[in-house]
Amino acid sequence: MKLTHIRCTILVGSGLLGLAALVYSEEAKSKITSAELEKKITRDTAEIRNAPPAMAGYADVVERILPSVVSINTFSKRALHRGFSGSEDELDQLPPMLRPFFEDWLQRHGEGQVPNQRNRQSPQRPQKPVQTGLGSGMLLTEDGYILTNNHVVDGADELKVIVAGKGKEYTAKVIGTDPSTDVALIKIEGTGLPHATIGDSSKLRVGDVVLAVGAPMGLEQSVTHGIVSALGRSAMGIIGSKRGEAGYENFIQTDAAINPGNSGGPLVDAQGRVIGINSAIETQSGMFAGIGLAIPVNMAMSVVEDLVNTGKAQRGFLGIQMDSVEPSMSDFLGLKDENGVTVSRIVANSPAAKAGFQEGDVIVSAEGLKIADPTKLRLMISSHRPGTDVKFGIVRFNETSKKPERMELNAKLEKLPESLSSAFEKARPSPGKPKGAADNALLEGVKVEELNDELRENYKIEADVKGVVVTSVDEKSPAAKVGLQEGDVITQVNRKAVSSVPEARSNKGEAGGAVQLKVSRGGQTKFLVVKS
Repeated sequence: MKLTHIRCTILVGSGLLGLAALVYSEEAKSKITSAELEKKITRDTAEIRNAPPAMAGYADVVERILPSVVSINTFSKRALHRGFSGSEDELDQLPPMLRPFFEDWLQRHGEGQVPNQRNRQSPQRPQKPVQTGLGSGMLLTEDGYILTNNHVVDGADELKVIVAGKGKEYTAKVIGTDPSTDVALIKIEGTGLPHATIGDSSKLRVGDVVLAVGAPMGLEQSVTHGIVSALGRSAMGIIGSKRGEAGYENFIQTDAAINPGNSGGPLVDAQGRVIGINSAIETQSGMFAGIGLAIPVNMAMSVVEDLVNTGKAQRGFLGIQMDSVEPSMSDFLGLKDENGVTVSRIVANSPAAKAGFQEGDVIVSAEGLKIADPTKLRLMISSHRPGTDVKFGIVRFNETSKKPERMELNAKLEKLPESLSSAFEKARPSPGKPKGAADNALLEGVKVEELNDELRENYKIEADVKGVVVTSVDEKSPAAKVGLQEGDVITQVNRKAVSSVPEARSNKGEAGGAVQLKVSRGGQTKFLVVKS
């Protein structure tokens, strides 16, 4: 087995040896409304002021936040006591902080030659819960509501919380979790507990001083110091990666040291107000390497409100499949330095369909704010609750005037479906039958053919994709320069659906004009503009 060290991003809840498998715990029902909870939370949303001089230190700030930071120990009855054989499956089950050490051993000694190999025993189910991990959290209220990461409590049968200020261990119950943002709300029974002050993460600036608090490596009540290195880190594939789904990421990046065990602890500003939840690190070794990531507290508190009210996060749904804007399309629509998002597919009867969106539209703004890329737009839409009206600025090519046109569309968001994939499956066109053969030259340097079973097999084209397939592209042609590739299926030419070569040729217009193509590639939709 060949093992190599690679750059990776890991969640920083710390696991312990003996872990084999964890399952979801049954979530406790909340008996409080979000409005009632909000009255118990202390907030300070004033502008983040300049940090005091370095020589003055941050002792006063630490004294304010430290009592509200808790350590969370997780236990599972399902963990198995077992030896370690060095298989890839067993490596995957190890906590991220421990994998590099076992990988190093296996590189030196090979699979099967691991420490204590002769003392291995058959798996035995423990008679009592085994500790499987540890993390951190912060008290939101004096009666014991605690904000932490979902991955800290995920799969635990028992949660033990240590409140350092009280010198006492509590048993916690789960109020609600949201794996899609990695946020969890748990509760212990207590009164007069020290609780944190919640700040406003929208007012953060790159360069602001921050402190990370938690229990790295099990060392409770630890504090590290740094600055905000970047804002809005997304599309990192951290949240939701284990479920094979894209999570919602909008991380604060910091160089304040974050290590395994820090997960769920607060990231605070220079006044001691919580502005984030420590969650992950970018690393090659499994330990902190200068890049820590935290969930903005505004995002987390919005999720908390939903967890208290309904037990799960409520997210808006527009009903479009998004893609970045190809350079040829940007030039065709005169977007210049605007980025935007291409609408590549629309779900029938969705808010987008009702609002009048069309495939090929480019969304350049939402609620008056510029939209840079699909990730940002997806995050913005998901941050709104169902029923919210959102105004979008779009650019659309006007077929009558033959010019790009700017317009505004208003959409009332609906509830995000349980299965997005099934929603978009309904948006797929019905399979069509080819209408016969023809001269297969479509554009300069581009040859196309009508789809048949052999071509679908050769190019791995899904059965319900309808159009003409590109069988060759001259690498020096205008089409190649804008990104058209062999194996692409052209489903529209100049916004008109095609299922045969004659249809495609008849729709391309006069020679010398720009031809807009809608292309299906590997399950994704792209819009390209070729100047013939």
